[in-house]
Amino acid sequence: MTSIRPASRSAYPWLPIAAGPILLFGIDLIRGRALFWGTPLLQFTPWHTVAKQILFSGHLPLWNSWLGMGAPLMANYQSALLYPPNWILLATDVAWGQTLLVMLHLIWAGFGMALLARSIGLGPFAQAISGLAYGMSGYLVARSGFLSINAATAWLPWILLATERLARSPKPRTVALLGLVFGLQWLSGHAQIAWYTLLLAAAWVVYRARGHSRSARRAVFAFGAAGALAFAIAAVQLVPTLEYVSVSTRAGGLDPETALTYSFWPWRLLGLVVPDLFGNPATGDFWGYGNFWEDAIYLGVLPLLLAVGGLLSKVPGRMKGFLLAIAAVGFVLSLGSNTPIFTFLFEKVPTFSMFQAPTRWNLWLVGSISLLAGMGAERWQVAVGKRLYWLRLGTAGAVAVLVVAALTGLLETDIQPTFIGAIALAGFWFSAAGILALLRTDPVRKGWTAAALGVVVLDLVVAGRGLNPTLPAKFNSVPTVLSAELTGDHRLYMSEAVERELKFDVTFRFDSFQPQLDWRIARASGLPNSLLLDGLRSVNNFDPLLPARYAAWMEQLERNPPAQRDRWLPYMDVGWQAIEVPISYVPVPAPERAWIVPSADWVAGPTEAILGAWVPDFDPSQKVLLEGEPMLEKGGPGLVSAVQEKGPNSVELVVEAPEGGWLVLADTWYPGWAAELDGQATKSYPANGTMRGLWVPAGEHLVTFSYRPITAPIGLGLTLVGLAAFAYLRRK
Repeated sequence: MTSIRPASRSAYPWLPIAAGPILLFGIDLIRGRALFWGTPLLQFTPWHTVAKQILFSGHLPLWNSWLGMGAPLMANYQSALLYPPNWILLATDVAWGQTLLVMLHLIWAGFGMALLARSIGLGPFAQAISGLAYGMSGYLVARSGFLSINAATAWLPWILLATERLARSPKPRTVALLGLVFGLQWLSGHAQIAWYTLLLAAAWVVYRARGHSRSARRAVFAFGAAGALAFAIAAVQLVPTLEYVSVSTRAGGLDPETALTYSFWPWRLLGLVVPDLFGNPATGDFWGYGNFWEDAIYLGVLPLLLAVGGLLSKVPGRMKGFLLAIAAVGFVLSLGSNTPIFTFLFEKVPTFSMFQAPTRWNLWLVGSISLLAGMGAERWQVAVGKRLYWLRLGTAGAVAVLVVAALTGLLETDIQPTFIGAIALAGFWFSAAGILALLRTDPVRKGWTAAALGVVVLDLVVAGRGLNPTLPAKFNSVPTVLSAELTGDHRLYMSEAVERELKFDVTFRFDSFQPQLDWRIARASGLPNSLLLDGLRSVNNFDPLLPARYAAWMEQLERNPPAQRDRWLPYMDVGWQAIEVPISYVPVPAPERAWIVPSADWVAGPTEAILGAWVPDFDPSQKVLLEGEPMLEKGGPGLVSAVQEKGPNSVELVVEAPEGGWLVLADTWYPGWAAELDGQATKSYPANGTMRGLWVPAGEHLVTFSYRPITAPIGLGLTLVGLAAFAYLRRK
């Protein structure tokens, strides 16, 4: 196997790689500020806050009774409650700790890419270039607020590093190492990034182990063994999640329209050179397709030029060809609906219907260019002869572009303003790269190396500034007026139309991060899932993974006119409804979480139950639609005199049914919930498609629903086996 040069063990690449994320986030962390914009406020901070409260109350965070009509919490993959770095949130303010983890993961990503560059023979300067290009790339920085993506992408270079070692030496120790890093990524909470990483690692091991049939076969077999070990290590999370997926909206894959959402807009390829050509939400002037962050791919001007140089240089071996192929495949797949290729794969090849946002395939592009940039840095030579002539000409041209763009900005023209600023900035960085190349000497001076790395750091910090807005961390913990105004322990409901207007037109607009907005409006508006921060319940649930029964019910709710919705809202335990923007809540009369009905009709499945429940003349106070083996019991009116949660995983109800009756609980039907009647196990049924129901004989009774998923102990057992196997293999 050919190396570019002997690997260096210099320590200096780490300082510039760490400098970028620290400059982006360090001051905010010191000031006690935290990420909030988008998914931090609407998903991750509420999830982790509730999980922390549950743990500190002495319970396991298995179930989230505050969102939807109840949903799994630990099995919710993106919450990543079992990802070891997230445990730091138990000792810090949740929002502040998440921001710290974002910074650390960007540093970790850069370190991993630098070590990967070292493993293929690149020296310290090249390692630093590769690490900076990846760890501070627009792909990672612009998505930092999506915490599970931030964590998962940080593990890609470490997985490729372990794969490289396994390809060279498929021994038990390398199997253990690869299994561990795979397992940690699979615990980090983003299945899409994990899948793309797995495919890239598989291609890497096949390519790097080629040439020796026996070792190639051993390497492929060892790679499979590492995958099995990784699954075992992460099973405590994966087993419950797989159960959740099997009964979720993702069980049958996504429809084409959803799967192709956020296909890479081809014009954003120019973002490799001018990232803000179509504006930037940090400056409030983004006007491109979709949102800014999904198509962000900038790696800095100097790393890009070095990557081109790496492709053009005579690098020993075929690594640059492999990286170019990986980059090309990733980019073509990222185009999604803009080519017929992805549509064909969606229809014909398994797994392509699993995820939305094809643009995320650009992970392969960014990772490949980062390594190619390191190769170019390794082969960077002092320009002489014709190369010196063209370098001088190119540098002068870059300066001219900078000057002309700056002067144009002072004039009144019809040119799009974002073009002028973006091109001027690109001209500046190209000028800086040209000047650095002109000043390069042989041997290279330390001052020049520091200047070159400083330019890259500054370039990427400027590109990433403002892409992750922060507010004081206490913003998430100070109660809003909602907690005082909306009394009672009932759920709130916000229609899809109101939520869309409030989220995308008023608060979380794609064109601007709106630093001038009083963001207390967003907290006090009750957007899902921020209500959890006020300790309030919401019948809405903003989550990419939802129980299929609940999602079908909510879709039917949204399809019906307001009068029909109003008939059902009390029976969903909705006590308050958002009716307009600016937001206001009106009370819903007589909300009930549980009630008794005299009779039941039996249906074949959830579709029939949900459609039947929404027939205009269906009366939920008199009848329930059940699934299962029919029971013909009929009763009379009754009363549920108390509903009490014994922690998040248990609900107790005191029921009075003089003639017997069917108890209906307006909580999500989900595997793992067991029912007891006066301490004895009893059978419960899916009710009205998404709720729970059971027969209560005549008299007064105590009914208990307890969440005891079998997947939790199975997953824990497999993880213990996996950790034992890892320890054994490491000693071999």
